[in-house]
Amino acid sequence: MMQSAVLHFESRAFAISPGEDERTNPGIFGEALANWVADQLRAHAFQVGDVIAEDFGWCVPVAIKPYSVYVACASGSEGTDQWQLFVFAEGGLLNRLVGKDRRAEVVNSVFGAVKGAMESFSEIRNIEEDPT
Repeated sequence: MMQSAVLHFESRAFAISPGEDERTNPGIFGEALANWVADQLRAHAFQVGDVIAEDFGWCVPVAIKPYSVYVACASGSEGTDQWQLFVFAEGGLLNRLVGKDRRAEVVNSVFGAVKGAMESFSEIRNIEEDPT
């Protein structure tokens, strides 16, 4: 089982680089958004790795042991100003077995930092959170 949280929003602040989707599936963008998210998380004292291209978008790895935490960023299906962001955590099998699973807490911490940064950035609008 994986803990997760999702945001949808609009912004023209995240430019699409030529050929960016060659490292993801065709028509999937989000590298600039992922780099912005990484910078915001670093400003909130999270340990953040290099942005990674995946089939489904761009991932920001966040080091929170014993979990593998990621913020996945991707363009939406309705235009170049539509975006979605997905925070998830995997791992911690031993903690789950002994009843000390903190994945929801970890996801909420990262999600809260990202959402707070987005809410204070005037170029992001219409933020909607998917119920999980």
